[in-house]
Amino acid sequence: MSTPEGFSTLTSVIISKDAQSMIDSYEKALGAEVKAVMRCPDTNKIGHACLKIGDSTLFIADETPEMNITATGTQAFYLYVENADEALTKAKKAGWTATNGPEDMFWGDRVGAIQDLHGHTWKLAQKVRDVSPEEIEEAMKKMGED
Repeated sequence: MSTPEGFSTLTSVIISKDAQSMIDSYEKALGAEVKAVMRCPDTNKIGHACLKIGDSTLFIADETPEMNITATGTQAFYLYVENADEALTKAKKAGWTATNGPEDMFWGDRVGAIQDLHGHTWKLAQKVRDVSPEEIEEAMKKMGED
């Protein structure tokens, strides 16, 4: 069996106490495209939602304790975007809280950190330059000296 078209071999799944509000927020802040939403007929809870963010897929579902599906805490994501500064501004306008940057990092990415409305951390990254393994190693040594 192979990976379905449009998917990568690994897809993140977030179990949420309020999947619909998470979906709405990701549409506004990240430009997520909702590909599918399946609701449980008895509870109207979201049993499965499929979102496309850039070229990546994210699944979201409401927690269902009676089926041992529970929200387990916050998650962290590293998302490559075209422009980290603009992406951070867009997310802030959607009500998310910036926690860092954006700033140029020693590994060649420009990265800003932001927390979504459900407490998950998103690192919004833009590749700005190629860095050799030697440069990365040297930068890490300098960090260890501080």
